[in-house]
Amino acid sequence: MNLYRDVLAPGLFRMSPDRSHAMAHAALRRAAPWRLLAAAATLRVDDPRLVTRFAGVELPNPVGLAAGFDKDAELIAALSCLGFGFVCVGSIMPEPRVGNPFPRLVRRRGTESIADSMGVPSKGRAYATERLRRLGPRAVPVIANIGGFSADAIAAGVIEVAPYVDLVELSLMCPNVLADGEVFDEIGMLRGVLARLDGRAGSIVVRVPNDTTRLHDRFAELIEVCIAAGVGGIKVGGGRRIAEPGLGTGAGTLHGREIFDTALMNVERAAGFARGRLAIKGNGGISSAADVLAMRRAGASCVDLYSAFIYQGWTIARDINRALAPIWKPAQAAAGSPAGEPKRQGCV
Repeated sequence: MNLYRDVLAPGLFRMSPDRSHAMAHAALRRAAPWRLLAAAATLRVDDPRLVTRFAGVELPNPVGLAAGFDKDAELIAALSCLGFGFVCVGSIMPEPRVGNPFPRLVRRRGTESIADSMGVPSKGRAYATERLRRLGPRAVPVIANIGGFSADAIAAGVIEVAPYVDLVELSLMCPNVLADGEVFDEIGMLRGVLARLDGRAGSIVVRVPNDTTRLHDRFAELIEVCIAAGVGGIKVGGGRRIAEPGLGTGAGTLHGREIFDTALMNVERAAGFARGRLAIKGNGGISSAADVLAMRRAGASCVDLYSAFIYQGWTIARDINRALAPIWKPAQAAAGSPAGEPKRQGCV
């Protein structure tokens, strides 16, 4: 019997997704119980076969927790106990934001998928940076996803947060805050951010906007911009906009198993464009060792997940890594990140 899936999840799933999300946050605010659980359940899989490099950082395993769950860097100590190879926090926004109206989450339990329209709620960069500063030694690598609505705002966020994390992930746009028909120049924004960082791009991961992956030439151009600037890596997913009357905004972004095939295809396309010159992190519907291995074969060095954490609980990283260890073969280091490169202690 699985404590989470068989006992706790049925009760949590009788609540609204927003309420159960808040309860999960409350439960993870104290790390001590999770350290005990991690020891008792052997949540961390220490196996040298799983050690992976991504964007110059050594990861204990290739399975991370994606941005979106811990938006304000409040839960890192507890989340770091759960066996993930890295934890991604954010999006960290320049100023506090309320976000979109509730409901913001809708479950699709039959396919272990989630529709969301969060609207990037945030307590602001100052709050999150202070949380990161006080964290001290990191149990696993931490990636901070930085958002904003201008190149100046995103670049300032990178500079402020970078000393306290291993990598910074740029979120160039959020589809849930764009008006219908609005056009966004994500490549122009990316060029502007990189110009303001003055060549300090090696510890930056660029999250490829989902809309960009649907445009062949834009996708290829964005990757070439990243390579030319010496960006450490990219994150590629498969989320898509859907109409969802259960959300407060009436529409949102779909995540989870329903988008896995699209995400896998996008990773393969990104690898084709990059041709070994750029490290790739895959995201979208990953819930098993077979999924991680498929992403690896498509060209990803590592992956991060979110929906599977909600549906399968705190053992998800352990379960994947136990099955993955005998069959995992890390990617060759991308150009600019030789296998012998020492692990970064900061970001820029």
